[in-house]
Amino acid sequence: MNSLWMKTSFRTDPATLEKLLPPGFSLRGDPFVSARCAWFKDLYWLAGRGYGILSIDFPVTYQGKTERLDGALCPVIWEGSPDAIMTGRDELGFPKMFANFTDIDWDESAGTASCDVSWYDHTFFNIRLTDLVEEENPERKLPGSGGGVQMYYKYVPRTSPGGKEGADVACVTTSAAPAGSGGTVANINFDDFEFRRWTGRGELAWIKATWAQLPLSFHVVNGMADLDILEIVDVEMVKFSGPGVAVAMNSHRTVEPA
Repeated sequence: MNSLWMKTSFRTDPATLEKLLPPGFSLRGDPFVSARCAWFKDLYWLAGRGYGILSIDFPVTYQGKTERLDGALCPVIWEGSPDAIMTGRDELGFPKMFANFTDIDWDESAGTASCDVSWYDHTFFNIRLTDLVEEENPERKLPGSGGGVQMYYKYVPRTSPGGKEGADVACVTTSAAPAGSGGTVANINFDDFEFRRWTGRGELAWIKATWAQLPLSFHVVNGMADLDILEIVDVEMVKFSGPGVAVAMNSHRTVEPA
C-alpha cells in the first residue's frame, strides 16, 4: 500500500465541540481538531485499487463499563469507495460517508499540496498546504491521534416506524489493546518501508451546504463548518508505504458501554 496524508489541526471553541460528543465522552486537553485528507493506493484487498479519505478527530476521554480510554474521537469519515465504506461501517464500526476526492495535487519542489472533497457536485471541503519542508529522520508512526488511542462511535438504528425504537447497536469501537493484555494489537514495523514527513503552513475550509445540495448529509457538513477555526496549531504531510492491513489493522473491538 502507498499512502499520502495531509493534516491541518486547529483550535476551536470547546462548547461547540462538546455538542459532537456521544454518551460517555468528555473533552480532554486543548480543543484541537485535526482534519486529515489522504489517498490510499495499491491496496491488495481492492486488487490494487485505492480511494480518498477525509477524517476528523479531537482529544477525548471515554468512560466505559470497565475501561477508561484516553485518546481521540473520530465523529465522521468520508471515503471514495463503497467497498471500504460498507466494510468499515459494518465490521469496524467506523462512521463513514460517501464523497468524491480529487487526486492530491502535490508539487514537491514547490512545497505545496492540496485536495478537494465533494458530493453531488457540491465541494464541501478543501485543504491547502504550503511551505512544506521535509523532516530528517522522522518518527515512524501512522498518522493518528498523536496520543492515546483512536475511538469511533458505532450506531445502527433499529428498524422501526420513525426510528422511535432507538438503536440496535450503540457502542464505541477501537483498535486499542484490551485492558490487561500487556501490549498493543497493532504491531507494524515501519522501519521496513518508505516513510517521509513534511511540516509547513496550511489552511482548510468547510463550505456549508443546503438541503438541496446534500439532502442526507448537509447537517453533518454544516456541523463541521460550525467549528470556528480560531488558530492553526499543526500542519504536516506524511508519505509512507506499508502492508495494506495498516489501513485498519484488522484489530477493532467493541468497548463495553457503561
